[in-house]
Amino acid sequence: MSEYGAVPFALMIVIVIYIVVGEYFKSIHFHLIHETSFGIIIGMLVGLLLKWMDENAYAQFFSLNATIFFYLLLPLIIFSGGYNLKKKQFLKNFKYIVSFGFLSTLINFIITLTLTIAFNSWKLVRLGTNLDSHLPLSYDEMIKYSATICATDSVAALNLIPSQQYPKLFSVVFGEGMVNDAVSIIIFQAVTILQQSGKSFEWYTPFEFIGRFLENCIISLLIGLFVGLFSTWCFKKCRFLTNSTTTETVFAFLMAYMGYSICEMLNLSGVISLLMIGIMMSHYQGYNISQLGRVTTRVTFESLSLGAEAFLYVFLGFAMWNQTTYYSPLTQDIYYVEVSWVFALLQLGIVILARYLSIYIVYWISIAIQGPKVWKLTKYEMSICCFAGMVRGSVAFALIETLVASPTDGIQINQINILQSCVLYIVIVTTLIFGTAMPFFINIQIKKQLEEEERKSISEIPTPILPDSPKKKELSEAQKIIKYMDEHYFKRWFIYDYENRKEKITQEKKQIKTETLQEIYEKAFSEASEDESVKQRNEDFISLPSIEEKPTSPLIVKMQELSQQI
Repeated sequence: MSEYGAVPFALMIVIVIYIVVGEYFKSIHFHLIHETSFGIIIGMLVGLLLKWMDENAYAQFFSLNATIFFYLLLPLIIFSGGYNLKKKQFLKNFKYIVSFGFLSTLINFIITLTLTIAFNSWKLVRLGTNLDSHLPLSYDEMIKYSATICATDSVAALNLIPSQQYPKLFSVVFGEGMVNDAVSIIIFQAVTILQQSGKSFEWYTPFEFIGRFLENCIISLLIGLFVGLFSTWCFKKCRFLTNSTTTETVFAFLMAYMGYSICEMLNLSGVISLLMIGIMMSHYQGYNISQLGRVTTRVTFESLSLGAEAFLYVFLGFAMWNQTTYYSPLTQDIYYVEVSWVFALLQLGIVILARYLSIYIVYWISIAIQGPKVWKLTKYEMSICCFAGMVRGSVAFALIETLVASPTDGIQINQINILQSCVLYIVIVTTLIFGTAMPFFINIQIKKQLEEEERKSISEIPTPILPDSPKKKELSEAQKIIKYMDEHYFKRWFIYDYENRKEKITQEKKQIKTETLQEIYEKAFSEASEDESVKQRNEDFISLPSIEEKPTSPLIVKMQELSQQI
């Protein structure tokens, strides 16, 4: 027992180091290596040491990771993402988020599956360093693998995109990452259910798969909607729940976890349900709890998410050296198995190719249907979206770890281990390479976009700018209906004493918006060069209320645009 406890103890030490070093990197603006890459590297080093000290304890510890991930770590990360989501930007860029997260993931799955089947038929799944040996993979395993490797990880990109300066780009990358994870899990679950039914492949099987996929999405969304609104209604009617911030926080999390558990019990998507619960709670429930409770819940959920993410990245590094061994819980023996380096390298190429093709195929489809003027993402923003989606993360690793081989079937053990090791190596390599290159790539693309915008502004004929010139974008009919229903019905149904508190709630929103703008404004000046012209401009415009007094300044126009986006 004491030997087994050495592994989690070392894991906790490494997580603490990861968090401390990560925050230090942020404080000094050090981007040469991302904190996620640092977590994986230090995990690899300590994991190698632990395996050398006690290989049996090391192998036993990593036999439980999929269950821990799906029922403990993933809910914390997803719920925090939904609860702290900037809903206005999410809805404004909903078309891009759904297009990239939903349609692009399906296209990615099809491309990956097609090429994987082709490589398998060409006998390119070689064992170890022996290029003459070939281990064929079954179609079931290849389909599950293709669904798994579609799950991206946008954490590295999100940490490098200033959400306040580039709200559209940040919301698209964040929303696409959330939806992508949910869709990948749903594809994996739908494939598993069809395989467990024992039916042979027929001409209608793809349509049956699509039907199960849509059924899973819709029912999961409805469960999340119901649980989120029910939790909000409980706080509205049971006011004694708001007497303690501890009670508010624990009750909200337990209700969210209950919705996740219901979906998992019914073989539905707990991720989509949890995301919807977080959005509903954030939109309505925040006005039913105390002001201190709002801050406490957000900070608590963000803290739990940070701890879960830290654990995952360090855990990936620890697991690096566990891919050449297989631990059997039945016999408690360790078996040595092979990996396929050729297959892993080929799959890394597929990941890059499929990502670019899936993003631009969606773009071409949208252009063909709606025309180029409707598409508002620039080529530089699309490049960032493509690059951010290259990284594969913990969801892919956890999904592939759910594959279990028969302890007596040596061939199946090797087949599954090849897929599991391939996913882990791709996760580590993409995180280290693309994660490290991410800040440089994002800075280059943003700089190019700013230069292009500056050239356009110079070439255009200047026109007088009036104080009220930045007009609000006209809402679509669907948005108008949703906004009307929200203001006249839903808020009255689910927010405590909404009629009497409506003015107060509106004032709170304006205050938050003003404080956010002030923060962006002051940060922009603090990072500017300190020449005389900038100093004079600071003195003239440092007060936020003066925006409307000097409308002809390009800086003020930019601030007015930002105020509409927040």
